[in-house]
Amino acid sequence: MNAEREARAPSPMRRFMRGLAHLMPARADGTNPTAVRVFHWVDGAREAFGGRARRGDAWPVTGGAYEVGNPQGTVAICTLTSDALYPELSRLPGVAIAGRVYVPNLGIEKIIVNVTANPRIRFLLLCGTESPVFHPGEALRRLRADGVDEQSRIIGARGHLPVLSNVSAERIEAFRAQVELVDLVGETDPTVIGARVEELTAADAAPFAGAVSGSVDAATDYTPIRPGGRRQPLAYDPHGYFVITLDREAGRIVLRHHRADNSPAHEMRGRSAEAMLLGLLRDDLVSQMSHAGYLGGELAKAEAALRLGLRYEQDQPLRKPGDTAD
Repeated sequence: MNAEREARAPSPMRRFMRGLAHLMPARADGTNPTAVRVFHWVDGAREAFGGRARRGDAWPVTGGAYEVGNPQGTVAICTLTSDALYPELSRLPGVAIAGRVYVPNLGIEKIIVNVTANPRIRFLLLCGTESPVFHPGEALRRLRADGVDEQSRIIGARGHLPVLSNVSAERIEAFRAQVELVDLVGETDPTVIGARVEELTAADAAPFAGAVSGSVDAATDYTPIRPGGRRQPLAYDPHGYFVITLDREAGRIVLRHHRADNSPAHEMRGRSAEAMLLGLLRDDLVSQMSHAGYLGGELAKAEAALRLGLRYEQDQPLRKPGDTAD
């Protein structure tokens, strides 16, 4: 499959978002708080495993789903929900960073923080497919045009909670002044996008002179908590327990549900840990949050083992084929 076809093919996360929209319809006012809460949980888990993290004073300064190109470049690219598109675009001459965004709050905050931390960036190019649930492309347009109100809500933005709570008003205004928004929303052809990037880099825009002073994390105040705790024994879950294995020949995770009396109840097969966990929650087969967390972790391990050819045994660390337990 060539790059253009990959860019146009629906990503697993885009299919997941469409499923959320179907299972959890929006309210009459267009907001969808339930879908947003579920999505934040899933996307947070994805970033915990695969997102980039800050390293000292290096740029970019906050983690996210992106690839760094040339930090001296003047163009940043946001591919919205087109997950397969941004790695290729990050390699275009003049592109400092390219990434995707799904939500009009935490995702846009990360864009603001990384862009304002690099005054060489003067253009933000939007492309790729807009989310039918969260509308981050529209939110970025409205932010650039009208800013935020006194409650830090993006003026005129749709979708649930387009509120930028973790960046200062000064940084938001600096972002609006620093970048020109280039709107190619809906475009997924790297050749067309590359031609526009070439035009922008030819302008040779000077670095932004109104950079914000102070720490980019000044508006974020997290209370440290320690990991750990006790998970209730699975026998206490009246909905039963689950056994997870792999069917490598079929390329599937196999999850079998047993009732509390050990009798067989249900079987689920799939490739995606997030989709399988959502199926269990949809059918009300898990009654404890700790049990749901455990299943999410085990299904994620099983998916990684399936994709990377590792050995998977429930409740055991992932191992390479042929490795034995310590």
